[in-house]
Amino acid sequence: MPMNEPLIDAHAHIWRASAQADAALLRRAAERYGISRIYVSCLGSHRPGPQEIDECNRLAAGLLSDPLFGGYVTVAPEQPGALDVLRRGVETQGFRGLKLWVSCLCDEPDCDPLYDYCGKWGLPVLVHTFAKTVGQLPGESTAVHLRRAALRHPETNFLMAHLGGNCYHGLPLVTDLPNVWTDFSGSGCRMDDLPYALDLLGPDRIVFGTDMPGSFAMSYGQVLSAGLKPEDRRKILSGNARRLFEGRGEDAL
Repeated sequence: MPMNEPLIDAHAHIWRASAQADAALLRRAAERYGISRIYVSCLGSHRPGPQEIDECNRLAAGLLSDPLFGGYVTVAPEQPGALDVLRRGVETQGFRGLKLWVSCLCDEPDCDPLYDYCGKWGLPVLVHTFAKTVGQLPGESTAVHLRRAALRHPETNFLMAHLGGNCYHGLPLVTDLPNVWTDFSGSGCRMDDLPYALDLLGPDRIVFGTDMPGSFAMSYGQVLSAGLKPEDRRKILSGNARRLFEGRGEDAL
């Protein structure tokens, strides 16, 4: 059943091995819940080579003719030609943001030219950010790395995924950085995390995302249980994403 308010999902995926099925799932979720826009990236292995990056971006770009979808170009910053991949994705394929996953830490010098480009063109950078007790991947960024990158590039907007993977670790590190936004996508986020994020950041830098093809219901349930004011709920569900991707405020709703 469609919701009664605008919905933009700023963090969703298709996977390289199941791209067609994942896209079909996203379309069904949009129809069922009334999602007006879904921003997707295509992911594969943890350390993709150039051919895999090209294939992922081709699969994601294939969705962009459908007005339901916006997209992030996936880039492995440590690879030669990474800036060319970003430029081609934005200027030729139609992507509206940059996705960094886990091929290298987000504060590595290789990332700087990408952030300069995104800052110049007003493109958000979505960074998979997670703090784990065990199993942290070598290229998996935490909020510590994201803070360093954001301080070096104050003109670039960063979207810290998953509330940093542990909101009590991640959010205090970015509270004072107006160019760092966050989403609460994915199963790692708990019911009391969103109220904590609101206490630290306020309602203007929190963006709705689901990490689909995982669960939409989990992320939306957090919104319903947070006791939000109607105007703050609208910001989180769609208004902030409009500002992040389009530079448009609440008057565009």
